[in-house]
Amino acid sequence: MARISNTKGTKNVGGSRYELIMQAATRARSYSADNQPLTPHFNKRGMTALREIEAGLISTADNRELMVNKYRRHFPKIEEADPILDN
Repeated sequence: MARISNTKGTKNVGGSRYELIMQAATRARSYSADNQPLTPHFNKRGMTALREIEAGLISTADNRELMVNKYRRHFPKIEEADPILDN
């Protein structure tokens, strides 16, 4: 069984082991033909995701947004700027 140190990965996600596991699981589920792993290690998906987080190859903020938006049903409305008021 492969072993990696989670201390560096935990620091990269903000200090929570729960957050580390949630981010790694989300990253592992996002692998596809278009979204290839960024590390040269080809272990199981979870270990590869942990290695990416530990190396700092993925943005934890973007990954967190992906987690939130996956389960969101209602998206906040983005108000467009009124061209008449901008002048």
